Amino acid sequence: SGEKINKEQAKEYSKLAKIPSWRRKLSNFWESEFELDGHKWLSVEHYYQGSKFKVSNPDYYLQFSLDSDSELSKSPLMAKAAGGKSGKLNGKIIRPPDIKIDPDFFNSGRSLTEMNKAQQAKFTQSKELKEMLIETKNARLMHFSRGEPPIEFTNLMRIRKQLVL
Repeated sequence: SGEKINKEQAKEYSKLAKIPSWRRKLSNFWESEFELDGHKWLSVEHYYQGSKFKVSNPDYYLQFSLDSDSELSKSPLMAKAAGGKSGKLNGKIIRPPDIKIDPDFFNSGRSLTEMNKAQQAKFTQSKELKEMLIETKNARLMHFSRGEPPIEFTNLMRIRKQLVL
């Protein structure tokens, strides 16, 4: 996955290496319930995608929450599709065409704020995930997607730093 570490440094991460699927657990798609804005969310992806509709379509925003018990609230992939530009998953319309993303979401800094809030909640409300993130120590955390250049998880590294203070 593009990781580089010498044998001496590898010993520092022995505890982390014993945690099954630790890399996947860093993902916004990892299913680990947390509470935020007075609602329960299955994943960071659910909260983030739902937040795109918080102002203009609050009822639709709540469909992403576990409190709604909707089909949408149970699948991170469906949440991503519903919050995406097309609102479709595998050609099927997930988001009704009359429901639009809040106009301020991307140009006001709100997208970054909402992502930070969700990741913060995920890693502070789960003891297991908090300890796992701390065990990544000072490693540069990267997100790899097939066919795309890796993206640095700067926000997660900042959250990690706050957790160890």
